[in-house]
Amino acid sequence: MKAVLLAAGEARRLRPLTDDRPKCLLDVGSETILARAVRILAENGIDRFTVVDGYRGDMIRSALNAGFSGLDFSFIRNEDFASTNNAWSLMLADHDVTEPMFLLDSDIVFEPAVIRRLLEHPAPNRLGLRTTGEIGAEEMKAALAADGRVSGLSKELDPLAAAGESVGLEIFSPEFVAALYPVLRRRLHEEARVNEFYEAAFAELIDTGHEVRPVNLESLICLEIDTAEDLAAARRIVGDS
Repeated sequence: MKAVLLAAGEARRLRPLTDDRPKCLLDVGSETILARAVRILAENGIDRFTVVDGYRGDMIRSALNAGFSGLDFSFIRNEDFASTNNAWSLMLADHDVTEPMFLLDSDIVFEPAVIRRLLEHPAPNRLGLRTTGEIGAEEMKAALAADGRVSGLSKELDPLAAAGESVGLEIFSPEFVAALYPVLRRRLHEEARVNEFYEAAFAELIDTGHEVRPVNLESLICLEIDTAEDLAAARRIVGDS
């Protein structure tokens, strides 16, 4: 299994902390957000990565090549990082459809048990779902059908109707990936939805019959870092763990 790691964004909400570096190179504990994520994935058997960078991308490449010489990295530059979103970065990665894809954003601080739970889940297509704590209006929310499968993904879902927050960690089968890339290219190129989240493409595939199952992360540590408050919380939690 190969990981696709998306790390192109400017993280404007974290300025001035990100004036001179990408968000993923901010420290949490004794490591950067990026180094922590790659280390945990490598400890769980994932040693090949496609990394889509953008804002100060050369810093990301240098950090990974210097810190993880035993891993296999391929790098892709999202030159349009300032005007696109993570769906565009994922489209650029164009994953090999002969193997599963472990997809993650580079701004997530998680504990090793999160990755083990995702890898051990039997469903071919699955996404991490935080089901405890408050679910805010700005979070990517998931709705579930009566049989437990994911039936919807959107920030626009009513928090009261959502089963939890989709945390930005997904594993997809080769069949799902093969169907995903034509949808991404159509939505982004033909329909010019250049600033949308990749979950919109996932939701379209779900609507057409592709089954995606949630992996309940319950109270495991899994934090998306968007603001200075998020970063401070992650630093406190990692320091205490």
